[in-house]
Amino acid sequence: MKKKLAVLLSIVLVIMVVFLSAGIVTYAAGSTITYNFAKADKGFAEGTITVNAGSSDGGTYWLYWAGDNDALSGFDPIGKVSVANSGSASVTMPKYTAIPAKATKIFAFKGSSAPANLKISNAAAVYTIPSDKALAKKDSDLLYSFASYSDMHIESNSGTPYSGWTAKYPYDEVHLTAAFNSAAARGVDFIVTTGDHVNNQRNDNNGGNNNFFAEEWNTYLKLLANSNYTGPVYEAIGNHELWNYETDSNKKPSDWKTGSNYFTAITGLDSTKASIDSGKAYYEITEPVTGDHFLFMALEGGFYTDANNEFSDAQLTWLENKLKAYQNDGKNTFILEHANFNKWGSGDQIDNPIYDIPLKDSNTATLKLKNILQKYKNAVILTGHTHFKFSLQLNVSDNNGTSATMIHNSSVGGVRDIQNRTTRVNDKSRDQVEGYFVEVYDNATIFYGANLYYNSVMPSATYIVAQNTSAQDKPQPTEAPTQAPTQAPTLAPIPTNPPKPTEPPTQAPIPTNPPKPTEAPTEAPAEPSFIWGDVDGDEALTILDATAIQRHLADINKLSADAVARGKVTGEEQISILDATAIQRKLAEIITKFPVEKDIASTGAEYAEIIPDGAEIIDIVPVGAEVELEEAAADLNSLRTQAKSALDKYWLLASYDQYQAMKKAYKENAGYGDLNAAYTAFNTAVKDFYPGDTVDIHFTAPSNWSSVNAYVYNNDSEKLSSWPGKACTKVSGNIWKVNVPTGKYNYIIFNSGSQQTNDLALGAVKDFKYKTNGQTNGKYKGVFG
Repeated sequence: MKKKLAVLLSIVLVIMVVFLSAGIVTYAAGSTITYNFAKADKGFAEGTITVNAGSSDGGTYWLYWAGDNDALSGFDPIGKVSVANSGSASVTMPKYTAIPAKATKIFAFKGSSAPANLKISNAAAVYTIPSDKALAKKDSDLLYSFASYSDMHIESNSGTPYSGWTAKYPYDEVHLTAAFNSAAARGVDFIVTTGDHVNNQRNDNNGGNNNFFAEEWNTYLKLLANSNYTGPVYEAIGNHELWNYETDSNKKPSDWKTGSNYFTAITGLDSTKASIDSGKAYYEITEPVTGDHFLFMALEGGFYTDANNEFSDAQLTWLENKLKAYQNDGKNTFILEHANFNKWGSGDQIDNPIYDIPLKDSNTATLKLKNILQKYKNAVILTGHTHFKFSLQLNVSDNNGTSATMIHNSSVGGVRDIQNRTTRVNDKSRDQVEGYFVEVYDNATIFYGANLYYNSVMPSATYIVAQNTSAQDKPQPTEAPTQAPTQAPTLAPIPTNPPKPTEPPTQAPIPTNPPKPTEAPTEAPAEPSFIWGDVDGDEALTILDATAIQRHLADINKLSADAVARGKVTGEEQISILDATAIQRKLAEIITKFPVEKDIASTGAEYAEIIPDGAEIIDIVPVGAEVELEEAAADLNSLRTQAKSALDKYWLLASYDQYQAMKKAYKENAGYGDLNAAYTAFNTAVKDFYPGDTVDIHFTAPSNWSSVNAYVYNNDSEKLSSWPGKACTKVSGNIWKVNVPTGKYNYIIFNSGSQQTNDLALGAVKDFKYKTNGQTNGKYKGVFG
């Protein structure tokens, strides 16, 4: 009897071991989830997740990463499977994919559509991730976070840049605004980019008149200035920034430095004057919490990355010296570089590459960079270039353990698909915008691939890199401003949208569309007690409300009827993406009231600003001479007025840390001390970088020109003066100069009356010096001198 009992217990133990190893957890009515991990390392999701249905439990199941009680917020489903009675169906997690840092469970919800209730009480089955697999991080474990974007491709709005031109990226401004606002909603510490911020569209003169980058960079900076995002942005240069005077026959540029110099001036690099004045587009920043290293490389060979040596020996020596110094310092090292490699690493199909201009081994600089990446395997390199969408799974590679980890980004401007494994296709959809949100912990870095239009994470494009870093000693508190106000401020911080004295106090709620009285009421109508646009019910209007509407429309998380009613801020019968956009615009202070808060018939232009499908988001407002930066006022209200005027005027400095810091202090209603410190730092930056309301542009003319005119205009055909333009002043020899308003115009043409240059770029915040470099179709090619 004892022997039989022992055998029975052994069988039970074996069954228990088998079930535990398979990870089976029963939760409701016979539904179970199993997870067979393909990789034992902690945090790696690679493997197969299976839903097993009981004899009467067949149907559609939605799988979500979850914490202990709720599915993780801001995530798409892991997958959707259809299971027959007594059957099973699986979702495969690709190689390198991550278990999200805060995930402890997987929930399976049963239903024909995505569930609205993502709580554990609504789950049909629950799987607990084993402790040796789950990272199980808390908010306090996060060291820092950043967003990684690429290929924004802001296009010129100057009519048709050349005959037959059509927009490749019709939603470029919508997409970039969504990317900035999603970063703001996620609360990232900074943004890094890997190139192609502008499109710089070629024309039919082989690049002889394609200086659209000034206008496009102005748009980029204006979108950043008007977005909700208030942190720093650090950019790496792409090949489209360099698209100047290429020769199609051999793909060799006669000038790439013009675009590179402009990029260096307009982005501000690490916001130090020394970096800008160096004339080098490659640079380094150090993350302040951990001391982690971010190395931004620069293309130095022109547009065609397949045909040119893109990296100078000086840059490659700089990179290798940095990697050698940081190899064993206990910190993470990230490299930001635009172009992917041919048949090596991430970004394209290794056996059958589709992208036509990758970095190729036929160029010695490419081989040198590959050797460096094979030598320093602890680094992580982020690239862009191909635009291939995340779902193609061309995103991560360490070349079978022989190189640094290579992570490829998709595109903000417009993603691409591959059809039949032979042809790439541009996706021109409004809602296809992709990039990464990155979380850095002490033992892992998680790259969350996301749709930035909906601000939702894609589990199959979320990757883990097993890195190690740690927080440095805490920095000392910032000292008080050196110049104290003449009297201590007594005013409390004022709200962003303070109530006007003439507005009636909040009273009982009124219907969404109340009937209009036949006669004007003698008293002001009551305002609703709820907050228009507050669809998540937290009694505040935030970017998360816009995101909630987007997810509702995408059938990811459905809103309640009451939430939908609060979300109809445009006053239309159905909730739509226009309501989400209206919320974003009110948060950015572009509009002051929602259309539903007004008499719709009287809203006029402000109602039209709620962006219809296909419309542009921003009109570029030229820098004017309305105000001058002054010493900080002694009271908070006056200082806020000064700060707002400076932000409106100096948006060309939007990429500098100091501009973003003041924007943050202003938008978050900082007290006097913090706003004064931000304003003072910004004032210093303007003095360092901004040449004033006008700037002298210099030009070295051909020796046979006896006089020089400058025809100055912008993309709206506004001109400084009629052709042939404003007469230039001779400086010495063949050098002439003309004084123009800073930032107001995008293009300049130097001419002698009968001869002229091509259209040259204006818009940067410094005095550019131009000279001629040969001729194309009878026009002198002007380049930075």
